[in-house]
Amino acid sequence: MPASRPSSARFFARSVPSIALVVVIAVATGCAGGAIKAPSAPDESVLAPAEQALAKARAAQADTFAPRVVDASRRRIATARDILYDAARARRPLNNGEKSRVDRLVAAAELDARSALVQTQAKAVQSKLGELRGQSGGAGRAPANTEMNATTNPPMTPTGGTP
Repeated sequence: MPASRPSSARFFARSVPSIALVVVIAVATGCAGGAIKAPSAPDESVLAPAEQALAKARAAQADTFAPRVVDASRRRIATARDILYDAARARRPLNNGEKSRVDRLVAAAELDARSALVQTQAKAVQSKLGELRGQSGGAGRAPANTEMNATTNPPMTPTGGTP
């Protein structure tokens, strides 16, 4: 009868290569993990004026009344943010051209957001005016025919009389 190995010896013989492989992978992963550093987060405070103006416009329902202008503002802010993060990933400060571009994008995004707010407010005023005109039955409207207006209401002289 041939000599057979005990079952524990067979288990050990099969397990050693697997255990060694796990140890090698763990050591390699630990070493590689130490070499990778997370990129530093950029200072996004430069975006604050545009983000605040956009938030104010969106709070006034500008997404509904001036969606294109709101989208333009968002795109400009996103582009400026991308420039900031690209420099942070490269672990370097912004160069002069990037700083200038970010500043221009932020200023344009802020103007877009303000424009969206003004457009929204103007549409709200127009809507309210139309509502008030409807309630008053059209009273207060200017006559459509300006010639008739000129004949029924002759121009006044600076002293208050008619010419």
